[in-house]
Amino acid sequence: MPRGTLRNLTRKRADSAAVIAAIVEALGGGIAIEDADGELLVGDRGAGAASRCAVTLDGEHLGWASGGAHAPALAAVLGHLAAKDAERKTLANEVLHLYREVNLIYSFSEKLASTLDLDTVAGMTLDEARHLIAATDGAVMILDEATGRLRPVADFGDVYGAPRGPAWTEGLFAAILAKGQGEIINDVHADPRHVRNGYAIASLICTPLRVKERVTGLIALSSSAPVSYAAADLKLLNTLALQTASALENARLFERTVQAARDRERLAALHKELEVASQIQRAIVPSQFPPFPERREFEIHASMTPAKAVGGDFFDFFLVDADRLGFVIGDVSGKGVPSALFMAVCRTLIKATAHTGGSPEACLAGVNRVLATEGVASMYVTVFYGVLETRTGRVAYCNAGHNPPYVLRGDGGIEPLAQAGGMVVGLFEDAAYEAGQIGLGRGDGLFMYTDGVTEATDPAGEEFTTGRLVPCLARCRGLPLDDVIRTVGAEVTAFAAGAPQGDDITMLALRYLG
Repeated sequence: MPRGTLRNLTRKRADSAAVIAAIVEALGGGIAIEDADGELLVGDRGAGAASRCAVTLDGEHLGWASGGAHAPALAAVLGHLAAKDAERKTLANEVLHLYREVNLIYSFSEKLASTLDLDTVAGMTLDEARHLIAATDGAVMILDEATGRLRPVADFGDVYGAPRGPAWTEGLFAAILAKGQGEIINDVHADPRHVRNGYAIASLICTPLRVKERVTGLIALSSSAPVSYAAADLKLLNTLALQTASALENARLFERTVQAARDRERLAALHKELEVASQIQRAIVPSQFPPFPERREFEIHASMTPAKAVGGDFFDFFLVDADRLGFVIGDVSGKGVPSALFMAVCRTLIKATAHTGGSPEACLAGVNRVLATEGVASMYVTVFYGVLETRTGRVAYCNAGHNPPYVLRGDGGIEPLAQAGGMVVGLFEDAAYEAGQIGLGRGDGLFMYTDGVTEATDPAGEEFTTGRLVPCLARCRGLPLDDVIRTVGAEVTAFAAGAPQGDDITMLALRYLG
């Protein structure tokens, strides 16, 4: 208590001055009140000097009261008035502190409400904190939900922004984070939890950022020289932390919302691109049947069902000349857009090469050299390419790593086509290919397919296999080719029983009519 307390009590404007004046009057004079330095404040210095009594408050000497036999009582009254005055001042200070806190909450909340930017919110918090609490360094850290580590999003001073700053997951910071309660450490070096990393932190005040019961980060202020942070400082910092935690959470949610909107826009754009790509892919394979209604020597039909929006399977057929029909089916490695692009390149190369009139093996050898030379991301394609002589029913073919077609005889017999060809197209420039030949009689045909047919799986993971395909083809004897393909497709779908389609399903059927 300052020595000016008795002086303040006896001032004319002080509430206690009237009380003291009334006491002096009631005692009939002969009273003297002096401060601790002996300066006379009230009464006559010579009055009752022999009965001088000390006025104290909480062990501190405030002055003297003189007045004969009344001196002890007067000293006790003055001590009581001094205690009440001290209580009033303490209460006033508390009210002032509460006013500062309420005003801080109001003004700071208004500032935070105007921004949803994470860095801006953290920076505003530090600006407010360093204005209210003395510190040489400080930081706002948020907890990374993915890694469980703290990272500074705003800082000032030399400590927290350093490339190798304090160990956020160790020592004091880890303890405060785990406990979820703020702390004042006025002598950091004496604290056993302190991690000695060479950074100038002598005193520290730190509190967690909390959203409900969840700790989302920390606010730390520190001083390179020892200071005495008080409970009032921690209370202010807690108030800031309460406002900041909600604002940071809102900013993070806003960022996620914006990112989600951007992701949705990108996804919508991607879906649109895939839709266009699917339309283009459907447009580059034949879709009109019968494709050659004026030709009576053969019939041909095909279908393709991609596993995704676009696929890597393809088929094609074309008249090499008036007496030869070329037909091809292929399966590019992989799935999706890259396979679809590679498929378009392969189909175009095969068709362009085939129109030069060369043999099937020469055609695939030429296409292989082009693709292998370009080396498109190690992609390759399995291909079956055949040429039907429409006058004789003779078929020359070359199978480059593709599933062997089945020969469907007019009398109902089914047999796999003999293998002749070589390895897949597009891997090795010097790969060699050989041709095979087969004669088709009137009513005989070929059924070609990709492995999406035989490798279709049911919910238990069992595959359709050729063991189910061959009996299915046998039941299709005498059916038009479009019904043959439709029947096989229906059996594959029924077998899958709703299991996701894992690969493109493509079928091509040819029948020689003679």
